[in-house]
Parts: sequence; C-alpha cells; structure tokens
Amino acid sequence: MSLYKLDPKAPAQFKAAAMGLTELMLRNELETVQIPAPKEIAPYALAFSAQVPNPADTPMNRGVGRLVFLHNPEEFDTWGSNMRIIAYGKSPLESDVAMQEDAANYWWEWLMRALDYRGAKYSHEAGTITRMTSTGMGALATDRENTEIEIRASWSPTEDDLGSHLGAWQDLISGMAGYPIGGEGVARIARAQ
Repeated sequence: MSLYKLDPKAPAQFKAAAMGLTELMLRNELETVQIPAPKEIAPYALAFSAQVPNPADTPMNRGVGRLVFLHNPEEFDTWGSNMRIIAYGKSPLESDVAMQEDAANYWWEWLMRALDYRGAKYSHEAGTITRMTSTGMGALATDRENTEIEIRASWSPTEDDLGSHLGAWQDLISGMAGYPIGGEGVARIARAQ
C-alpha cells in the first residue's frame, strides 16, 4: 500500500494523527490496503485490511485482519478519548498450540508487546480471544481438524500519532502467521492528494 485517503472534512486533530501513518514502514510479509471505513461507529474513520499471502494456497501460516481508526469530536467515557482503535486478527493454528490453556493470554500479550515495541501510547484496552476448532463429519470426516484463533481488540490512543498503532497491528497479524515482532519494512504510506 502506498496511499491512504482521509475525509477532507475530518477535524485537524484526526488529520494530524493520521499524518503519523506516512512515517510508518509497512511490513513486507503483509499485503495492506485501505478499505471502506464503517460509518455508523464514529463520524470520522480510516480503515485498513492486511493479509499474509500464502504461496502454497493452503490455510496454514496465514494471518488476516482489519484495523479501524475512529474519531468523534465528542469524547466518550468508555473510550477515555475522542479517538478509538478497533483491531481484528485471525489465523489458522496448529490444533495442539491453539488449544493450550494459555493460548488466549499468549496472543493478548503479543498485542500488548507489539504496542509497547512500537512505542504506542494507549489506554482503555479491551478485547476477546476466541479459539475455534472444526471437526469434519460425514463426507468430511477424513478432513483433519482445523483450529483458528481470532482476536478482537480495541484501545484508545493517548497521543495524536496513529503510525505506531498501525505498526503494532501489522506485527500482530504477522505474528499470527509465524513472523517475529518488528519485521523489515519496504514501503511508506503516503497520503493521497
């Protein structure tokens, strides 16, 4: 991804926070694109999706996710701010790894480490981790058991710079596919004119 578009009517605070995205180096493991942002959560939003491409065209070692930056000129008590970040990530995992008792804590801590690694400042973090196991029946009984982990998280940035938050989310999605935190970046995001 090389460009992002922001509503020209967005408040100056949100525009300034989004400028931090232009300083971010995107991870080369990911295909990251801007997607339409939800309109019903906040008056101003910016959204991205990412996936780890899999040349083998199989579901293993592949992370996918979405990230939405929200801005409402009015501050919400539950947000503790007038900006909020909503993150989603999902990846197939080896069944024995995903079903370990501390798997949910592991992935939550991965997100917190990624935010800290990127120097993101935040508060009011919340989320859920879901582990899903699928077992084939009938004609699908010979299919192997599949397990996925899904992360839904949100937090409020405490400074007007969204770049570190996008970087941390990229680290999470890459991590779900087996890559370490802080991969090598290859392209900067630029704001479309």
